[in-house]
Amino acid sequence: MKGALALVTCAVLVTAGMALPADDRPSPLDEKASLSPPGPAPAAMGDGEGVDDTAHFRYYQNESNIIHWYEWWYVNVKGEDGNNLLVEFFTFGDLNNPLASAVGIVLIHMKEDGTVFRSLKSYPGINYALDYEKCDVVIDGDYFRQDDTGTTYTITYTNAICGVELNLSVESCTRSVTQAPSAVYGNEWMSWNVAVPLGNATGTLSYHDLSGRHTYDLEGRGYHDHNWGIARKLPLEWDWGEFSDPRQGASITYGMVSLDDQPFVGGIYFANATTSVALYMPDLRIRYLQWEEIAGVDKPVRLRLQGANQAMTVNLTITYLRHYVIASVVSKGMPYLMGTLRGTVTVQGHTYTLSGATGFYEHHFFNFLG
Repeated sequence: MKGALALVTCAVLVTAGMALPADDRPSPLDEKASLSPPGPAPAAMGDGEGVDDTAHFRYYQNESNIIHWYEWWYVNVKGEDGNNLLVEFFTFGDLNNPLASAVGIVLIHMKEDGTVFRSLKSYPGINYALDYEKCDVVIDGDYFRQDDTGTTYTITYTNAICGVELNLSVESCTRSVTQAPSAVYGNEWMSWNVAVPLGNATGTLSYHDLSGRHTYDLEGRGYHDHNWGIARKLPLEWDWGEFSDPRQGASITYGMVSLDDQPFVGGIYFANATTSVALYMPDLRIRYLQWEEIAGVDKPVRLRLQGANQAMTVNLTITYLRHYVIASVVSKGMPYLMGTLRGTVTVQGHTYTLSGATGFYEHHFFNFLG
């Protein structure tokens, strides 16, 4: 559950910062009748099997507020060499109308020295295909695809601008996280699944910039999730984070959202190779312990997550480690935060002590000025 790439994508699309000429327009969806979506994810956590990672637009295409549709498939890599990568395949708006929608791919390479390389491929009429049976998203010849075993994803991305070439594989090491919709407010709603809370990522990335051609061997921890729903973006307040500790073979993910100042809903999720469990609000409490101005915006640099239910008890502290400015608006930057997570998680009677977990986190990223 992330707002960062979505907001950056919207900002870049509005300013046409890296648009390419249009070629062919995709054909509208063949089926215009109301269809039944797949069965809802369980309200309580299961074992992570059968995570919903397919496309969803056609099931909701006749909704009156479909202009607020969004769906994206996101992956990040936390590299062993200190270089990090984010990639998102996205769809926004009424996909039956090329003039009222946006489809594309955004890539952000966050380098060890703190500099950032950005690449976006999106233009009116871009060719794309969505699969409603499995995760297989194709945009302008690039793909975000799940293999037949359901445990490995292959992601490709190319862009003539800067000669970008990405080939990435992410193999899951843990159970998936499935859940009920994150929030429902009238006719606006959000859903979120984490297909790969922790995975092994390998691949190559190459591109050129003003200093020449660069090639990176990608190796590290991978994370993949999938978001979809109908909601206005700017009124959203959105907190999200994902942390993993390969020594424990475990991941912690949390996400909570509020729209128009409604109470936050969401939870925190633990996953390893054998189980996944959840702790939902209001049993989960989040406290912001320390703030700092980062890139012109106040952000939490220390926060605590605490709570308990019958299956899970958490007492965790997130501490800011570094940030990457992935975009900017006037004098305000859009920092993508990286942190460490420490504390304990007790799951079904077993206590895990986490001290080396690192990952990304966000706070109110859509409403990034607040």
